[in-house]
Amino acid sequence: VQPVIAGIDLHRADAAIATAAAGFVNAGGQLAGYVATDWGKRSASTVKREIDAYFSYYPGLVQGIFLDEMAATSKELAFYDDVYKYIKAKDASLLVIGNPGTIPVAGYADVADVLATFEGKGSTYAGYDPRTPQADWLYAQPNTKQAALVHNVANCAAMQTAVGAAASARNQAGWVYMTSLQYEPSTGVGNPWSGLPGYWTNLLDTVGSVNAGRALPATV
Repeated sequence: VQPVIAGIDLHRADAAIATAAAGFVNAGGQLAGYVATDWGKRSASTVKREIDAYFSYYPGLVQGIFLDEMAATSKELAFYDDVYKYIKAKDASLLVIGNPGTIPVAGYADVADVLATFEGKGSTYAGYDPRTPQADWLYAQPNTKQAALVHNVANCAAMQTAVGAAASARNQAGWVYMTSLQYEPSTGVGNPWSGLPGYWTNLLDTVGSVNAGRALPATV
């Protein structure tokens, strides 16, 4: 299951978003509200207020929170522990996804249900190997605890290769999102999360095939 991250205006409800969200959830989707944390620099009260807004404006639709710009060091752990407990106090079944975009210290396993431990280009992911001493704790976790967000994945064939790498024992990422949309980190040019990739349906079919042990669908 791939969560859709809703980055929306948190000062008011939006009827169009509510309609789209209801259709998505009613079709079996799992919707997460997006909240930036500025690597633990935003105030907890601001973060909590934005979390509250999702449940106030879109009751019954939001099933989790995506905490973006998550820090990765022990210094900010108390901040994220507080936010995690705040979300879970609303409903223990809410999914908390944290995105440090890199491998954090082991304590982060306790402040998110899923951690995006990779965010970057497909070319980087092709050579990615998290098997380092500081990442040993990851391999004691089920793959459902780890996600990969991979952009600049040019075509279906490259996407299927990246999905296969995510599913490997080496990468152990049970949650994946691949996109052909472009972003250059060195310049900040591009936005890979501004829309869905052209191979979106094939991505879903590829993930389903990997999960079921079936042959991969034909690329387009």
